[in-house]
Amino acid sequence: MPTCLKTKKTKAVLLNPPLNPMDQADSSTAKIDFVTEYAQAVADGTIVAGPHVRDACKRHLKDLLDAPERGFFFDLEKAHRVVEFFQEVLHLNGGDFEGVPFDPLPRQKFILGSLIGWVNSEGKRRFRMAFVLTGKGSGKSPMCGGLGMYGLMADGEARAEVYAAAAKMEQAKILFRDAVAMAELSPELSSRLIKSGRGEEAWNLAYPAASSYFRPISSDDKKSGNRPHFALLDEIHEHKNSTVIEMMRAGTKGRRQALIFMITNAGHDRTSVCWNYHDYATKVAAGQIEDDSFFSYVCALDEQDDPFQDENCWIKANPSL
Repeated sequence: MPTCLKTKKTKAVLLNPPLNPMDQADSSTAKIDFVTEYAQAVADGTIVAGPHVRDACKRHLKDLLDAPERGFFFDLEKAHRVVEFFQEVLHLNGGDFEGVPFDPLPRQKFILGSLIGWVNSEGKRRFRMAFVLTGKGSGKSPMCGGLGMYGLMADGEARAEVYAAAAKMEQAKILFRDAVAMAELSPELSSRLIKSGRGEEAWNLAYPAASSYFRPISSDDKKSGNRPHFALLDEIHEHKNSTVIEMMRAGTKGRRQALIFMITNAGHDRTSVCWNYHDYATKVAAGQIEDDSFFSYVCALDEQDDPFQDENCWIKANPSL
């Protein structure tokens, strides 16, 4: 059964102090374990999902029982905190969504809550790499940009370096522009951040309170010495090789809970770096490979599904439908 948590936070607590973000006030407001609730709904068929998402949800439910023996625990407070950061601080942008508060969808809450909520015995993040594959237009980039803002301002990391990374700078800037728009639309963020560059040419968001920054980067950039706290990699199916991924991974050695977060649409090349991570991610979710540091959420149809005959299966590939 989903557990409840009694807590309350203000926007200021979600953002400050930057090095001790878990301070909180008492409240009688009950909070539901939305991560476990979503996982259970997928597992019992209440929410329609494809085979790999079902596996990911079953993994979460199994880990609630078994993972403590391996030194990992689900911290409901941390899971709620990242979602409340989205809801109370971030705003969407573009068209009818301009300025609308970012209330994550249930499957986005599952992803965010899992990434931030699962910790080791020291309270540090369990998951160090994540691979998320959904259909086009399902809100991956805004979610990724919002997670970057959380890593920049609310994760308690001193001198955090957050990167929107891609094979080409043009691609990296797509995700980064979502983060810039969030900063511009949120009074809580705009008053605390310093933006470098104007409009489409913005290239850095600085958070002076923690000496941290968020910027785009690509494999075209030959600079070394990056020490990412969060590395957000967009459209992995367009990466010709693993250069930018390995560049980001190599820089995380000095971070105790760095996160490499990869998002993508489905590609078609089964010799690509995207397929390699896709294959690995699905095997981890299914329990064929044991890797407690790797999170996966891979949307796909079941083998027997025929999308031309039954549109009810479409949501398995694009859960935002």
